[in-house]
Formats: sequence, structure tokens, C-alpha cells
Amino acid sequence: MPSSVLILTQPGDLHSYAVAEALERKGTVPVLWHTANFPMQARETVHFKQGRKQVSLREPELALVDPRFDTIWNRRPSYFLDDSLLHPADREFADLECRGFRKSVLSVLSPGAFWVNPYGSARRARLKLVQHDAAVDVGLETPDSLYTNDPEEVRAFIRHHGGEIVYKPLEGKAWSNEETAWMSFTSLLTEDRLVADELLQLTPGIYQERVPKSFELRITMIGCHAFCAKLLSQETSEGRVDWRKAYDELKMEPFKTPPGLLDRCQALMARLGLVFGCFAFIVTPDGRYVFLEVNQMGQFLFIEKFCGLPLLDAFSELLIAGWVDFPWDGRQAQVRYSDVEQACRSRLSRAREVHVIKPEDSSWEGQPGVRPVASGGMRKLTNRTK
Repeated sequence: MPSSVLILTQPGDLHSYAVAEALERKGTVPVLWHTANFPMQARETVHFKQGRKQVSLREPELALVDPRFDTIWNRRPSYFLDDSLLHPADREFADLECRGFRKSVLSVLSPGAFWVNPYGSARRARLKLVQHDAAVDVGLETPDSLYTNDPEEVRAFIRHHGGEIVYKPLEGKAWSNEETAWMSFTSLLTEDRLVADELLQLTPGIYQERVPKSFELRITMIGCHAFCAKLLSQETSEGRVDWRKAYDELKMEPFKTPPGLLDRCQALMARLGLVFGCFAFIVTPDGRYVFLEVNQMGQFLFIEKFCGLPLLDAFSELLIAGWVDFPWDGRQAQVRYSDVEQACRSRLSRAREVHVIKPEDSSWEGQPGVRPVASGGMRKLTNRTK
């Protein structure tokens, strides 16, 4: 019997529609749950009656009662409140209730399902400080880093590292108006570029030594299978500090990573409770591999598009198999992103007409169809079909 797969998604998430297309071509029909419809267009209920629990979901194009799925792809769980419908004094209360309800529903949904990634583990693994602590424990080399809101600590850290470091936000938050979205990227920081101490104290951040780069590695772990791409960021004009700023000029190629590094990546996945993750490393001129982060729900289609690595096929097989050590032979990949790109873009366009569109609140990370453009000290994102 074909596996049953539920995809938690939002309109605009190209990866969800690409994976859905791939699954269908492999004989598995997934269910797409556009979670941002809640509560504006969706009604969700958990009813306990005479010792029995019943979960029901109703939204445009979806009605489920006591759903049971073999696999759940925890891709973009969300909710969205329209502020125009709420009195400002009630907004915080409604948001707290929706947030708590969303967590609760996902926690009791479809007991026994294989989650990619497990809901609780995914929430914890998003925390950069938690990742860093676990990476040190499993033996990965990491940059000298400071997580703080203490201006004195920041200034001392900059001086200790020769007067120039890099700054990163703790969360990849984007913000937007009707036409444009902005977000912060990794940036160089010197003491004379610091904002006032009062603002530094109000906004904790990540301050890291600037690690010299020969190139960067993107290692995508799909269950027990690893896909490694070499990012030639130092050959770009705009992406030497953050390659995402140079998406149009960036070059990538497949890369064979030393087994010892993959062993530590797998150990970190196990420590964080993940079955899928996108690792970022700096490779230094003297050959050291320096861990930066693991994104528990990172993008991977752009890697396939650049390098030809069969990531879409492997990820689809992970969802179908429903276990980490799934058998898979890349030489016999059945579905490529190029095969489904046009179809999934059509699905994306239709979804935007039917479902609630939540303003983007996650980091841009190589999303095909979205391009970063320079705009002063920040970066501006504009929609564009490639």
C-alpha cells in the first residue's frame, strides 16, 4: 500500500509543491495542509468525548477527521492573524491563543507518524545557541562566538579579534510591505559601526570571529544520505561574507566530503533529534572545516538546480519510506526538479489565489524565484521568476 504523506505548507513555498509533484509521479498522493489559513479561513477542532479524542480540520480544499498519516513533512507550520479584524488591545491575546492552539494540534496530530523533522526537535534545533553547544559536543570545529546583549562584551570581543568581526541575527526574520520584503544578512562589524549601547542591549545577537574562507560547503543530510555542494563564494563580488547576496553570480559544484566530517554531521543530527538538515561550513585556506549552522528545514532545490545533485528524488523517497536508513540509489533517480518545475510553479500560483498568504517571516535561503538586491545597509528581496 502506498504511504500516506501530509505536507504542512504555505502558499509561496515552492519546495512543497515540487515535492508534492515528485511524490505523485512516484505513486504517492500527498495531502497539502496550508496551515496559514488558520484562523482566517480554517476551522480546527480537537474534541475529547467519553475518553476518545477526535481531531477535525476544515479549510479551503481540505477536510480531515481523525487523520492518520504515515509521514508528516513539518515544512512550514504556521498561522496568520489579520490585524485589521482585531482591536489592538485584543491582538496579543488572540495571537497567544492561536500560537498555543497551533502547537497543541500539531503535538497530538496523527500519533505514530514519521515526522520530518519531529515537531519538538525542530523547534529546539532552530535555536542557534543550542546548535552551537551541540556542535561542540560532537567534535565539530566552530568559530569563536559571542551570544549577548552586553555592549561592553561586544566591544571587547571586537578588539580581541583585531577590530573586525561578523554579526548575525539570532532569527532570520524578514519584514515587508505590499511591494517589498527586507531582511538582514551576515555582515562585517567594527566598533565604529556599532549602534548606541541602549539599542545593543535591547537586541541580543550573534557576534563571531571572521573565519578566513577558501570556499563554503553546503551539506544536505536526507536521512542517512549526504549531498555535498562546494559554494565558490569567494569568487563573487557581493557574496564573500554572505553568499546569498550573490545568488545570480554564485557558482557551485558537487564535492566529496571527508567521511569523518559526515560522521560528526550525523552525530549532530542525532543529538538534535533531526532526520533532515542543511549544514553550512566554511573551508579555510589551510583545509579546516568550520561549522556555522544546520537549518532544520532548509532549501535544497537551488542546490539541485546548480549542481544536478538528485536531492528532490532522495527527499521524496525519505517521505515515502518513513525511516532514516531508507534504501536509495542516486544513479536510478526517477524525478528531477527540472521535470516538475513548471508544474509546481503552476500549483504555487493557484494556491496564492485560494489560500491565506502570510508575510514571509523566515530567512531567504536560496529560494528559486526570489532574488536579493542591494539596498543600503539592508537587503531588498524582489519576486522574480528565474
